[in-house]
Amino acid sequence: MTRSAVLLILFALSAGCSTHFSTLQPEGSPTQIIYAVPEEQAFQLAHGSVATTLPGRKIEIIDGPVRGYSTYFRFALDTYSQQILVYAAQGTDALGNKIRGYYFEVSGSGSSFVQGRAKNVELFERVVESANATGKGVAVTSVERIDYTNAKWRLGEGELEKSTPPATSGAAKEDVLNSLERLKGLRDRGVITEEEFEAKKKELLKRL
Repeated sequence: MTRSAVLLILFALSAGCSTHFSTLQPEGSPTQIIYAVPEEQAFQLAHGSVATTLPGRKIEIIDGPVRGYSTYFRFALDTYSQQILVYAAQGTDALGNKIRGYYFEVSGSGSSFVQGRAKNVELFERVVESANATGKGVAVTSVERIDYTNAKWRLGEGELEKSTPPATSGAAKEDVLNSLERLKGLRDRGVITEEEFEAKKKELLKRL
């Protein structure tokens, strides 16, 4: 076995095949941070970070008590999942005010433990950069999870259309087509009406 192969195995054993990062508490800091942005902006930020870090990949909506997005990174025959969750939270600032905001968790796992993990780190760094760019980070204490404000995110309506720029590239066009497929599924399950489907469809087709 070559020296490089041994080092690769040792790295895998020490790092593991999964990763997990959170913006709530910066590494090495006792301070907890939430971002006091509108819910729509929080989801746009999360989706945009995934789309920019892994262009051309299909982005799935994570629905449930915690919402977010997932996709994957492929290197040769290996893959590595990429997931970002958006948490709604409330904390208390230095003046005793209750602050509502959001924080983000990035995680991943898979067989591509070197390149895949590197992409996961890149995704987290992009999320942190985008969140800090809002200028809405607030140091808080007594952080607790709270409910989302808008039920439409649970249905998966709107966020891809609103966060996708004009379809000037193949990846952007693919996002529009994926959105159409998702809307069709919502209509077929009776979640949205035929009229709502046609209105959204017309809006999306203008971007092609």
